[in-house]
Order: sequence, then C-alpha cells, then structure tokens
Amino acid sequence: RRSTPRLPANSNNITARALIVGVVMAAALVRALVGLFAVGAGEARRTSLAMQYKPLRRHANLFEDWTEWVHPPLLHAIRSSNASALLDLLREEAGGGDSSGVYSLPLFLDAEGGCAFCDLLLDELDGYYASGLPIERPNSMNNYGIILNEIGLKEALSVLQSSIAPVARALFPVEGQSLDDHHSFVVSYKPSEDKGLDMHTDDSDCTLNVCLGKEFEAAGLTFCGNAGAPEHRLQSIQYSHARGRALLHLGRRRHGADDITEGHRLNLIMWNYNAELRRDPKFRARPFFVEKSRPDPVCVSFTHDRDYEAIKGQARPEGHEKFARLAWCPPPAAEYAGFEGTAGRYRDLLDESID
Repeated sequence: RRSTPRLPANSNNITARALIVGVVMAAALVRALVGLFAVGAGEARRTSLAMQYKPLRRHANLFEDWTEWVHPPLLHAIRSSNASALLDLLREEAGGGDSSGVYSLPLFLDAEGGCAFCDLLLDELDGYYASGLPIERPNSMNNYGIILNEIGLKEALSVLQSSIAPVARALFPVEGQSLDDHHSFVVSYKPSEDKGLDMHTDDSDCTLNVCLGKEFEAAGLTFCGNAGAPEHRLQSIQYSHARGRALLHLGRRRHGADDITEGHRLNLIMWNYNAELRRDPKFRARPFFVEKSRPDPVCVSFTHDRDYEAIKGQARPEGHEKFARLAWCPPPAAEYAGFEGTAGRYRDLLDESID
C-alpha cells in the first residue's frame, strides 16, 4: 500500500512565500520590458523627428560640432589641460564645501563679448517651430520649450558634453567622473506662459545651464543647498543670467527659476548622467540629514514640501492644492526642531487623516 506523503505543517506559508516571490519577479520583469519598450519607442521617435526635420534645417553646422563656438580661451584651457587658465575663467557663484558648489563660465561668449551661437540656435528653433512637427515638453515641470535630442542635435550635444567633461570632473570628482549620456533641452519663460519654476532638484548628476537670451527682466535663478544636507533649504545665492554664460552645478542642488516680469528668456539645459555612479547602490541610499533650522521661505517648494503653508504663510498656488497630500520633504526623520506641516505622503505612517 502506497502512503501519501505528508506536507510540512508550514507548507501553506512556504507556498504563499513562493507565490509572492513569483509575483515580485514577474512584476520586475514587466517593468524591465516596459522600460526597454519605452527606450526603444523614444529612440524611434527621436530618429523619426530628426529625419523629418533634416531637409528643413537652417544651419547644418549646428548639427555637427558646437566646439567652434566655445569661448576660445576656455576651449584652449580645456584642451591643453591648463588648470590655472581654467580657474581664471571659472567663477564660483556659490560654495558647497564638499565639491558641490555652483560655478559659471563664459561657454559661448565670442571675442566681441556677444553670443553668435545663441543667435544661430534660436533661429534654428524658430525654424523647427515653423515646420509644424511635434513638440514634446522638455520635462515634467516646464510646459514650454523643446527637447533638442529629438530634433537631430544629440550628436552635436554629445561633442559639447565631451568638451565640458574635464571641467565637470575637476569640479565634481564623484558625479562628474564619467559623463556618458545626457538629456538636453531648451526651456522658455514668458510672463504669459511659464513665468518661473518651483524649487526642485534635477534628474541629473551634473547640470549645464546656458542662457541663450533674449531680452528679459528679472528671471534669475535662486540656489539653496544640496538635497539631504542640513542646509538643504537655506538660500545660498540668487544668480542673474548673462547671455552666453553657463552654470555648472550638481543635479541635487535645490534651485528654482524666479518669475520673469518682462520679455522672453530661453535657456539651454543639459542634464548629464554618470551611468557607473547610478549603478552604485550608494547612489540610491544617499542619507537625508536632519535640517539644521527652519527653511528660508524662498527655498520652499509648493510641489515637494510638507511645510509650505507654515513657512510661506499662505496656501499653495491655485491648481496645486493636491501637493499637500503628495509632498515628501522633509522626511519625518529629517524634520527640524519645531517642524509644522502636513503629513503629506507619510499620512499613513504618521497616522494623520487629511480630508
């Protein structure tokens, strides 16, 4: 007589755990496939738009190599690895204390102090707008602008990235050690469109930001501290843009675009990525320290900050009320002494109900 084998008493638990593991693995596989599909679809879209626009280009040399417009003394200092000459051209706009400052450099200034490159690129963008081809918003926060990678300029921008890489590596030895990809776009600010941009950090390791013009009033850039640092939301500088001059800073440096009061400002933004750094588990596990004090009001974000109302003394802007429920900063463990604010996305953790 054959006996029926007995299952262990905890077999149901084992089976349940196996099912959970299977579901998690399946979900991870789906996410990976979706990611690959998105990358492939994005590449196909970029190639399609670039090919459609190619016969309509106004300035063919813009699609090859931008180094011919780089400020000659700067280009010479970079190519000759002349650190002293490079330092003479750099200007520290805000300190960081740990290789995380904000620096400016005369990237596209020509011998006469103008910016012929700015004129060419803006004219090329006018040509693309006139073509009637699709325009995708440059990122999740800016509503106006254009993604340069999608219209055939990625190769030229990659050459520019290679040119500024030694500068990034010298200023930011960790994040700038190896720049191997980028998301590059132009943002646009007008009093009747995007007037400014809420406080934020960039989805980049190092950011290059170049003012292209045109004529405008106000529209500066306010910098605060690095995400996770005790001084994260304390103001460090209010920078005034100059046409043809570029800023270099870490993507995790909190900043926001001040409201424009008149005219039209356009900036070229390059989000630079360090793939090796992003593969490092420490990259995702960067600590968030307790804030040293109440934040400066100018550094508070209506999108991200739980204490916006308490610090600003006003409600979030009309149409952005939902962020009171979604806000995450600071995490509960990083709250400064005397913190007042909503629970935000931590409402279950903090056992606070929000109507």
